[in-house]
Amino acid sequence: MLNCKVFGQTIKSPIFSTLSFVLIVFVIYACSSIYKVSLYPSQLTSSQIFRAPQQAAHNNDVQAAANKTLQVQATSPPLKVDQSRIIVVSNNLTEQINIEELEEEEQDGEAPDPLIPPAKVTNEERMEWFRKKLPDLEVLESTNLSRSFHDRVVKFSKNQCATQFFMIWFSPARTFGPRDFLAVDTLMKANPQSCLVLISRSLDTRRGYKILKPLLDRGFKILTVTPDLPSLVKDTPAEAWLKKIKSGKIDPGKNPLSIHLSDLIRLAVLYKYGGVYLDTDFVILKDFKGLRNAIGAQGIDQVTHKWTTLNGAAMVFDKRHPILFDFLQEFTTTFDGSKWGHNGPYLLTRVIQRVGNTPGYNLTILGLKAFYPVNWIQINGFYKKPVSEEESKWVEETVLELNKETYGLHLWNKITRELVVNEGSVIDRLIKSHCLICRDAYNS
Repeated sequence: MLNCKVFGQTIKSPIFSTLSFVLIVFVIYACSSIYKVSLYPSQLTSSQIFRAPQQAAHNNDVQAAANKTLQVQATSPPLKVDQSRIIVVSNNLTEQINIEELEEEEQDGEAPDPLIPPAKVTNEERMEWFRKKLPDLEVLESTNLSRSFHDRVVKFSKNQCATQFFMIWFSPARTFGPRDFLAVDTLMKANPQSCLVLISRSLDTRRGYKILKPLLDRGFKILTVTPDLPSLVKDTPAEAWLKKIKSGKIDPGKNPLSIHLSDLIRLAVLYKYGGVYLDTDFVILKDFKGLRNAIGAQGIDQVTHKWTTLNGAAMVFDKRHPILFDFLQEFTTTFDGSKWGHNGPYLLTRVIQRVGNTPGYNLTILGLKAFYPVNWIQINGFYKKPVSEEESKWVEETVLELNKETYGLHLWNKITRELVVNEGSVIDRLIKSHCLICRDAYNS
């Protein structure tokens, strides 16, 4: 039985009063926290153009929402409201934002990459593993986010772009480091009136926006967008390949599938939209305006001085150029996921050797100096500090020649990522003269 007298004495006690006060404060704090989580969603999903906030008189930047108070436009009546989205109104522009848990962004890329096959297994074992992984491979499917890819790219391309550039980033956003940022940084300085579409699921987030914000704040036109592979390969020879890989009928090979998807997407995006594709391990030195239907040679025969190998790290093509159709056909019919470069540089080399002289193709094969003036074996020397007068002279002459002859210096990141950029080296000189933000790209 409840003793009312004892209960009354308890209520009057100092301990009860203190506990009550703590409980009230906790409830207020919890409510406030819930409100804040709903107000600041973690993923940007609609066709935002990542451009810098302008002066107040030029309210044309969607991403000013990151620096201003977000205003949530309520929907009434509350029936049939998609709770995964809200409408954000900022600078008189309306954006749809996908509401996901903030923790998901914080863990972005922390999970093991589902596209990396297990090592030391038979072809049959790898195929069995791949078929089990297929439900997890979102990149092969259209999603609510990726379906807007085409509309976003088309809308973005209407921004008076002197040149349309594309890059691809399949790794987690947290691994997009200073040297990857350097490619975007130097590209924007050398081509300030250009537009860059950065094709990436991991960078098509608030985290991606924060990474690129220093450039966006300067007014450069950059769009990060999640790829939609089904729409990219639709009505191309690669549509058949995607259908087979999704059904588990193709061996993905020993190499990570993301490498082959990068090879495929760069070809498909140039075929569908036209423009310039670049890898993210370049220092861009010159404007690209004069280039058209061109690809760079990576290897030259020392006797005949004719090109032997091409590289797809940098390509310039008109929309629906027939050689791109040939590339996509070759990808589909000769795909091999276990041979490095088979679906990339060697594919380009095979096709152009076979059909490159077809009337009407009008291809230009650029010499080594355009993009690959130094190979992956010798590039280490570009990172070293000169220690003699002779070496200092060599650095000076090399920098002068690169600035004159090279559009972009390929850094071969798989080889050089761990190298330190030493003061006075060729790379040091190029970074200092061609970057805008100049983040710390000196340490590995």
